[in-house]
Amino acid sequence: MPRQWRCTVCGYIHEGVEPPEVCPACGADRSLFVPVEEEAVATVTLLKDLVANFRLHSVVAHFPCGLLPTIALFLLAYFMTGQPHLESAVFWLLLVVLVAAPVSLASGIYAWQKHFKGRRAGIFMKKIGLALVLLLLGLAAAQLRFGHPELMMSVSWRSLLYLAFFVGMLGCAVLLGHYGSKLVFQSHGQDGA
Repeated sequence: MPRQWRCTVCGYIHEGVEPPEVCPACGADRSLFVPVEEEAVATVTLLKDLVANFRLHSVVAHFPCGLLPTIALFLLAYFMTGQPHLESAVFWLLLVVLVAAPVSLASGIYAWQKHFKGRRAGIFMKKIGLALVLLLLGLAAAQLRFGHPELMMSVSWRSLLYLAFFVGMLGCAVLLGHYGSKLVFQSHGQDGA
């Protein structure tokens, strides 16, 4: 008779007579699966649930990645209106991203170690690499803009490079979200569709 098995590393739920040989979400060995017992689901208050299940990385990872599309909109508004305060806001938002990105990276590495036992699966290496690239591109953009405050006043190789840094950062944010959703939905037995 089929039953449910939970991966103790990532929480993936498998249905079958036996647990899988390896977890399809994180690669954990079948010995790390435990049977899911049928339990009455207790009503838990929001605060209790938050305390019991809070994951810092889930919060801070969305912060810098959410600001990057905002930066893109502010840049678009700047190009449409020519208002210098919009370009200035882009720079300040970039600085906020640069403060939040290392916290996101560190909390992601911590979560990877804690919840996935530091398994060297490709998805984790991609996420760490993308987060580092995002941070480096942001540092380069900030240094370029700090050194040349008038940078966006005219089209030059510097202004194009500055924009290229943002496009690269936005691409990293999209891929980080993609791999994060694959990881979350796979570990909960869903396909993410």
